[in-house]
Amino acid sequence: MGKHTDPNEKSKGKYVVIGLAALLLAGGAYFGMTRVFNNSPEKPKETVTAKDTPSSSKEKTASSSKKKAAKKKTTTSSTKKAKKKKTTESSKKKKTKESSTSKKQESSEKKASTKAKKKTTANLDAAALTQSAGKVYYDVYYFKDKQDFSSKNSEQTVAANVIELFIMDYALAQNDGGNQVIQDKKLTEWLTPMIQKNDINATNVLIDHYGMDKLNEYFKAQGYPDTQINRRMVDINVRITEDDNYTSLNDCMKLLKKIYDNREKEPQKTMLEILKGQVIRTKIPQKLPENTAVANITGEQQNVENDIGLVLTEDNPFAIVVLTKEVTDIVKTRTAIADFSLAATKLK
Repeated sequence: MGKHTDPNEKSKGKYVVIGLAALLLAGGAYFGMTRVFNNSPEKPKETVTAKDTPSSSKEKTASSSKKKAAKKKTTTSSTKKAKKKKTTESSKKKKTKESSTSKKQESSEKKASTKAKKKTTANLDAAALTQSAGKVYYDVYYFKDKQDFSSKNSEQTVAANVIELFIMDYALAQNDGGNQVIQDKKLTEWLTPMIQKNDINATNVLIDHYGMDKLNEYFKAQGYPDTQINRRMVDINVRITEDDNYTSLNDCMKLLKKIYDNREKEPQKTMLEILKGQVIRTKIPQKLPENTAVANITGEQQNVENDIGLVLTEDNPFAIVVLTKEVTDIVKTRTAIADFSLAATKLK
């Protein structure tokens, strides 16, 4: 008889199989769940580097490029702002500099204007002088600051003894200068009394020696168009019936400037020394301090009182010309010339 299986054993085997199957199913389920959870994108702690995946590399490169672009943009923006700031500052500095320069120019112009106004307002009172005779021509020229106070009415007028200064100018311009010998005397021996004492005899000797035509040609050539000698000198008390000797305000001033400007050279140096020895001091030098150097020549004739010269003050030397005619009061006219000369020394 064959061996028979116990029904209880069959039942046990069935349960064992079912238990193993359940175990396998549970293990598979666990394994599957583990895989699912491991691959879940919600895992926060896992770190992915650039080497993990190509997509992360691209993302990082893109991110880097964006950062560089942003940085470059920031840098460019910063540079532009810096340049703009620099340009603005430079512009401000330029404007400030221009403003400063403009202010300096305005200040300089203002000072120049003030100075010009000061010069314009400074004046010589010639009222008494112009009232002293029927016709008066005057001019004062300061050599340092070039101020000029003139009646501005220059015209040909009677020269009287002032013509002698023009004769001296011609005589010393000739060959041998002051060493010329005329009638057994040196030229300077004729010039000195002619200028310093109004010696008409010495004047007539020189007029005769040189000749009126040559003298007049020289005057014209030197730029003295109104200066002309037409007769020999006569005594102050003799009424002139023939053509007179003439000069003008402008001609006299031009000759005085020539003497002053060339005072260190010959023949002007000799002319200045002779003029300084003037002994007739009734007009220009009359009221000036005794230590004031004056180089002048006076001229007198009926109804005529003239005086021209250089007043050589240390601080403000000047040339002065006063020519008059139609004089009715000699004393009044001479005093007016003296006062005018004194006022000229006080003008600053």
